Amino acid sequence: MSVPRIFVSVASYRDTECQWTVKDLFEQAADPSRVFVGIGWQFVPDEDQDCFLISTRPDQCRVIESDARDSRGVCWARSQIQGLWQGEEYFLQIDSHMRFVEDWDELLIAMLAACPSKRPVISAYPATYVPPNELGPPIISLMYAQFFDRNGIVSLHSRVQKPEDAPSVPAVNPFIGAGMVFARSEMITEVPYDPYLYFMGEEITLAVRLYTHGWDVFTPNKVIAYHDYTKRPGRRRHWHDHKRWDDMNRLSLARVRHLLGMEVATDAEVLRQLDRFGLGTRRSLEQYEAFSTIDFRRRTIAGKDALALEMSKAPDDIRRINREKFAGIWAENIWGATETRSGSGSTMSATTGLRSELPRLLDFLGVRILADAGCGDVNWMGDVAAGLRLYLGFDLLEEALAEARKKAAGRLNQSFAIADICLDTLPDCDAILCRDVLTHLPLGWAKLALKRFKDSGSRYLIATTNTTQANLPIAVGDWHAMDLTAAPFGLPQPRLLLPEGGTKTLGVWALADLV
Repeated sequence: MSVPRIFVSVASYRDTECQWTVKDLFEQAADPSRVFVGIGWQFVPDEDQDCFLISTRPDQCRVIESDARDSRGVCWARSQIQGLWQGEEYFLQIDSHMRFVEDWDELLIAMLAACPSKRPVISAYPATYVPPNELGPPIISLMYAQFFDRNGIVSLHSRVQKPEDAPSVPAVNPFIGAGMVFARSEMITEVPYDPYLYFMGEEITLAVRLYTHGWDVFTPNKVIAYHDYTKRPGRRRHWHDHKRWDDMNRLSLARVRHLLGMEVATDAEVLRQLDRFGLGTRRSLEQYEAFSTIDFRRRTIAGKDALALEMSKAPDDIRRINREKFAGIWAENIWGATETRSGSGSTMSATTGLRSELPRLLDFLGVRILADAGCGDVNWMGDVAAGLRLYLGFDLLEEALAEARKKAAGRLNQSFAIADICLDTLPDCDAILCRDVLTHLPLGWAKLALKRFKDSGSRYLIATTNTTQANLPIAVGDWHAMDLTAAPFGLPQPRLLLPEGGTKTLGVWALADLV
């Protein structure tokens, strides 16, 4: 009896990890002879030689090579790779930066057989690893819909479950993690990958298409793989190399919204081949919405819009999510400034005018005791703080405060402490300064912070606000130009404004004026 084969799809964009991913894939398989890999290599020939230092089982790898400058994004690449399938019984889609548990092939086949469905799919976000081979904790992710982002795309997230707490058989779930998808290969003939999507919306549209074609997605109940979620220095993404990527993204986003019934598109480019890459007829979009609790047209999840979802989070969850996100940003220097991990807006050059004008503003307001809500490493605040009777710096991260204490060494008027401004009430001060912090928080959590500021009993709030007259939902750690006078905040017009350039200002409010 022949051994069932597995076709593995790997889309790689200028990724040095891909070669090691393929090596580990074969080495960890119980039967590597059953594994056949389709690789979509997108690279720049004269620049990416380090992507090809090794070659593992080349006779079992089928390759599409393309110049990265001609690439049209990840979904286009995954679609191309599916054309390399040669009748293998199983299909596995992975990312190009992964590691695997021993006997992953047997585990997946057995897991799929245990699913109570005629058309099962195994999918979730894998656990984490740090290259080259530092595996993180063995966890299982339970995916859920987090909120609708500013483009109307459902943002997916996951909760962590220990393997010993997992059910005896995989549990059904409405959502797909595109970095690990396993099924019988009929899946790719019935629901082929949509090459006209760019990136955002890839997972939610695939989940809906699979469901409406009669496929059921299950969360794995064992650890199968590990994924590199780090921002490796020097790694290029598609949008780094393509100046017109936003045109592709705009068309793709409109396609997602049309497909999910959120709006009606008329652009022929948006509607290309939707008869082939659209929804199925075995189940309806409305049935998927009932199953997932998502209402695409109203942009709600479990009957709640983005703001209500954020406000309903448990305090322990808010504290944990904030800590994990900003700790990752700090550790990996995501904002990319060499002078300070607080970001380019906190460099000495970016704050030249502010360091001159802010002391005058504080003096005018009679501020002698200042609480800095989200002080970071106080890269630019030293001279400003030196002129105060007492400067109190608060931040989520002990790592940032350790740097702040070094810079403030010997200055007895400066003190630092851990606080989550969404949850912790700061001391009663003359003023609270909150520069470039609320703009990285979900709208609901920024509202919580404003309430905490008022609860402090302090006299003034000095906070970043933009004259955009609009606010958009974001995830923790993202950014948008937040206007504190617009909904959902509705603060009165600031008593004073300290311009910082463009739409960005520091506004001054009497906290007693905040409702």
